[in-house]
Amino acid sequence: MANEVTTVAASAGELVAAEIVSRLIIDAAYAEAALPPLVRVADISGDSTLTVEFPKWPLLAAVDLVEAVDMTNTAVNTTSTLVTADEAGIMITVTDMLLNGSGLGGLEPFAAELGKALANKIDTDILATAANFVNAVGTTAVNLTEANFLSAIYTLELGNAKGPFVSVLHPYQVSNLRSAIAASTGAVWGGPSAPASEVGSLGTLYGVDVVQSTNCASVNLNADRQGVMMPLGNQSGLAYVLKTGAKTEFQRDASMRSTEIVVTAVYGQGCVNTAANGGVKIVTKHE
Repeated sequence: MANEVTTVAASAGELVAAEIVSRLIIDAAYAEAALPPLVRVADISGDSTLTVEFPKWPLLAAVDLVEAVDMTNTAVNTTSTLVTADEAGIMITVTDMLLNGSGLGGLEPFAAELGKALANKIDTDILATAANFVNAVGTTAVNLTEANFLSAIYTLELGNAKGPFVSVLHPYQVSNLRSAIAASTGAVWGGPSAPASEVGSLGTLYGVDVVQSTNCASVNLNADRQGVMMPLGNQSGLAYVLKTGAKTEFQRDASMRSTEIVVTAVYGQGCVNTAANGGVKIVTKHE
């Protein structure tokens, strides 16, 4: 018979397998990436460009007027930050012997791991740009405290940042914050029974959502972890530019008797508002 669906290179079977693996990888990537939903996003997937210019509106101030005296014009000079999307990706090679032994289902764990790797890359890149924030709280080589967390909120509020706020912290920073709250005897947390649910999950603290990520950058020669607190969404000082999402391709290597699985994405990231209304970095002791 002819026209069988097989695993031969360029056959219908290979194309079906590529589509299945691609969907698995995309699902894993979007399930694992935590930062894109939290920051400002520009989708340029349908545009003929790789760059996005993020303008920053100047702070304007009104003045008192004098009757019959002409007003003075106020110059509006915006600044902007250019973010360029570029490629990132990962490739693994799966041998025929493995596929022959495990069948199509054997590709699933590889697909999931590739998706996680790409998601981690995206989160790591976005979080690294928090280093550009002008304002910082915390003390190098000292554990994160409740006072540091409150100071970050106050810094945003003093800078007229628009809420709601979100913080992204390393699990070690979250652990230190939990310990500080559990040991507190202040009016908020003290009393005969500690708020165990708040201390345990730390999902929201003082109205600020807390997201944990092991991708928070190591800074100061690995002495500290760099977390961040910022307005959520379009008001965030961090930006993510999406050109193409996770894309999967198979490439046959006949002489090696194997198939290369190539996963790529094109995106960019940057700190587009370094001022207090854009965000504040939280730098405290490394685990």
